[in-house]
Parts: sequence; C-alpha cells; structure tokens
Amino acid sequence: MAMGGRTWSDGFGQRKLSSAAMAGQLQLMQSPTFRKSAMTQGAFFSRPSAGMGMGSSLGLSRSVSSPLGLSSSAKSQQRSLTASDMDVIEVRALAGDAPLKGEGGHGEVPRGLHEALLGRLKSRAARQEAEKRRDFLATYRKTTGGAEQSSSDAHLDALLKALEKRAEELRLRSEELQAEVAEKLQAEAAEAERRQEQTSNNNLGRASETDLQALNPFERSQRRIQEDKREEEFQKQKDEVQAIKAKVQRRLQSELIELRDYKVLLREFRRVRLEKLGESLGKVTDGRRLRQCVRVMIRYGALRILQRLETSALPLEPWMREVLVNCCHVEIRIEDTEAKLLTLRRQALQPIRADVQNMLSQTKQERFDRLCSRTWELRQSMRPFGVSGGVGGETLGEGSWPGSDFGDNSATGTSGAGDISGTLDPWNMGQLSGSVTQDIAAASAGVGSSSLGGTTGHQEMSEKVVAEMRTAEVEVSSLRRLLADMRHNTASVICNQIRQADKGGGGAKGNQQAMLWGKQMLSLLVSEDFAKSTMKELQKLAPTVLPQATRGCGSCSRALL
Repeated sequence: MAMGGRTWSDGFGQRKLSSAAMAGQLQLMQSPTFRKSAMTQGAFFSRPSAGMGMGSSLGLSRSVSSPLGLSSSAKSQQRSLTASDMDVIEVRALAGDAPLKGEGGHGEVPRGLHEALLGRLKSRAARQEAEKRRDFLATYRKTTGGAEQSSSDAHLDALLKALEKRAEELRLRSEELQAEVAEKLQAEAAEAERRQEQTSNNNLGRASETDLQALNPFERSQRRIQEDKREEEFQKQKDEVQAIKAKVQRRLQSELIELRDYKVLLREFRRVRLEKLGESLGKVTDGRRLRQCVRVMIRYGALRILQRLETSALPLEPWMREVLVNCCHVEIRIEDTEAKLLTLRRQALQPIRADVQNMLSQTKQERFDRLCSRTWELRQSMRPFGVSGGVGGETLGEGSWPGSDFGDNSATGTSGAGDISGTLDPWNMGQLSGSVTQDIAAASAGVGSSSLGGTTGHQEMSEKVVAEMRTAEVEVSSLRRLLADMRHNTASVICNQIRQADKGGGGAKGNQQAMLWGKQMLSLLVSEDFAKSTMKELQKLAPTVLPQATRGCGSCSRALL
C-alpha cells in the first residue's frame, strides 16, 4: 500500500517497486510450481550487488547461518540456480554413482566407503541390504588369507549371485510395468479419441438453447441436472483412469529406483571382490588358484587383465600370460555349457505326473510286461550303435563306436574345467568318449517316454531336449579337447626351451635350473601335478626322442600363440 506517494518497502531501505512489479513478486512467491528452497532464497536473500537486504534492515547480521546450512559462497551459487536447474541436478544426482562428500562446503573431508554407498542408495530395500552387509564387508577387507579368506570369498560370491538374481527379477518386473504403462497410455489415448469424437458429435448430449426454449422452466432445470450428472460421471471415469495410470507409474518409478540401487550394490560388491583378487593375484603359486582368480575377474568384468598380470609379481613371460587368459576364457565357456547341460539333463529326467499316475493305475503284471517290452525296445534301439546282447551280458561291436575319441570324461560330469589329465599324452587312454553315452541316454529317454504312454507333446519335448543335450555335450567335448591341446602345446614349448638351454652348455647346474624353471611355469599355467608328470615325461624322452617330439608339437604351439 502506498503512503504519501511512497511504497511500504521504502522504510526498509529497498528500491522503489511499482504496484505491477510487487504484484508479480507476490504471485511468484505464491505459485506452487516453484521449489520451496528456491522461493525461500528468492524471498529472503538478496544478491550481493543489491546492497543492504531486508534481513539487514530488520536487524539481522550477516553472520547468522541460513536455514539451509550453506556457507556464503555456497549460498551465492545456489541463488544463481533456477528451479529447473535444481531439478536437473537432482535427476543427475539420482543416476550418478560417484561417492558423495559431506553435506557442508567444499573443504569437508569425504565420507567413508559405507556412508558414500548409502548416499547413493534411494530405496529402502537396498539400504537395508547395505546395512546388513556392512560388518561382513569390513571384515572381508581385513582378511589376509587362509581358510577364513576362502570362506569369505565363497560367501561373497554367493551374495553376488543373489544380488544378480534380484537385479534380474527387478529388471523383468520393470519391463512388465513399462509394458503395462504403455498399454494404459494406448488405452487412454484410444478412449480420449473416442470420447472426443462422441463429444464433437453430440456435445455430450447437451440440448441447445433453441431446444430449451420449447420447455417450461421445470423441464429445463431437470434437463440441465441430467446433463450435469452425465458430465460428472464422465469426469469421474476419467479421474479413475488417471489414478490407475498414476499408480502404475509410481510403481514403475519405485521399481526402476530399486533396480538402479541393486545395480549400485552389485557394482560395489564386485569392486571389493576385484580388489581382493588383485591383492592375491601376485601371491598364488598354484595354477588352479591362479586360473580361478583370473576367471572370477573375467566374470565380474575386470578390465586390462593382461596389464594386471604384468604388474603382479608372477614370473610369466608375455606369451604365457596370453595363453593363461585364453585358457581361462575357454574354461568359462566350458563351465557355462556344463551348467546349461545340467539344466537340460534335469529337465529330461524329471518325473512326469501323468505317466506316474498311469503306472499307479496298472497292476503288477501289467507293469512287469511293460518293463519287459520297454527293455526289448531299448536293446533294439542300441543295435545301430554296435551294442549286441549275449548270454553273459553286453559286448561291444568291433569298430562300431561313433566318434571313438578317448580321454573325454565330460559324460560323467566329475571333472571340472581345470582338471585335465597331467601327462603329455592328450588322449588319456582308458576312458570312453561321452558320445556313446549321450546317444544311449537319448535313446532311452525317447523310448521311456513313449513306452510309458506319454502324449505326443511329451515326445516332442523329449526329442527337443535330447537334441539340445547332444549339442551341448558335443560343444563341451570340443572345448575340452581344445583346452587339452592348448596346455600340451604350451608344455611342448617350455620343454623345447629346456632342451635348448641344455644344448647351450650350461652343465648340470644350468640343466637343473632350467628344469626348476619349467616346473614353476607349468605349475602356474596348469597345476603342480601336471608339471610333475610333464617333467617325468621329459626325463624319459631325453636325450634322443625329445627333440623329435618337441618339433612335432612346436608348429601347433606357434600357430596357437
């Protein structure tokens, strides 16, 4: 209100404001679209160039801290940001994963690891998970080795698998909610178009003024009341649709935030695991342990593994490090294929409820007769594979095994990717190839499903599963042969270097040092048992047969490396 041609702000030392400008400021402060912090800063803090502000004229000193807890430099920087800029900063902070610093000015000390992790998490479930694992992570960082280190590694690996499973579930749920939101939006758009067309056609059934003139006042009022009711019902339906869509969108937003938080947790736990693996990389002396570390690092997305091996204290040559990483990649493929094969075997051997019920409804004699016929059909199906029946049992047909390779124990599933036989003979005579077992198991599975009275759908599913099992077993067998060739080619190169050192005239001492060096390299690349058996074979082959053997394998090793 103006008093004597002066505004009310003249008494507080402010510049004269016109009534239009004052109305604009009041409207800006009352607008609900602006942030509360932005309104507070714009209303009570003036710019440094504006001179003495309202707070100074009211008797407030500059040393009084603001309600936001900001310093003078931080306040000036915050005042220069608009509401849209602050929204953008908040969204970027939600997606960022960098560790946060203290709440105060720029000179404060950064938070700890756990506090920085909690600062990046927004959902309640993720924060509870981080709090639950706080003590374990602190203890894990302090462990140095031994049985406690192994148990902690296993526990952390299990925790990482659980987090990966939870993140995958959240991803699937978020995709479902996104599809639901898209469906709601499409339905809403179609409904809006339909209602707009209906409104344009009959204007929601409202009568025109010309039509109302023919009615008396009571009829006109009743007509208007009915029209208002229809409009209210129309608006109510529209609000319900909007509420459902808003609810789904809120669920989607919460799912996306939780998914993002679990990804942050997974990344943080992986970082802790990779740090511990990097520390123990230069301390291992066994090849199995070294390859396990490299495989875990590859699975958890570690970068520059060759550089990590180079900076570690491992006495490996550059080509040995490359062979080690390549072998680890092959072993990872073997592990993944074996896991897939195990799932397929369980799927093929799982009990079928309908077949079991059919067997329960049969008598003992009927089950016995069906078992005999089933056995006969199985024996007939095994004839193409060269298996014939005799009085004392089954005998193998001469030269009738398909793909009769030896040394592949993948059919039993007892040996891991890193437990290949440790001799220079890559074929491990004495064990049959898994291909015959694969075909017999496939034939028995097909005959069993048909003899039990299974439906056509069950037979088709069994045939599909058997085909996938055969493909997976062939892949595992080929990968195992590739891994065995890589290891034995590496052993031949090392043995050739030992022979070259022996020919160089180093004497008994030089030969002993070369043997120790070769044993150490093979222990790091494969295993200690493999190194011992290789050195024994080297001593047996020396001095006449070894040069020919190494020349025979040297071309393969050079082609591989």
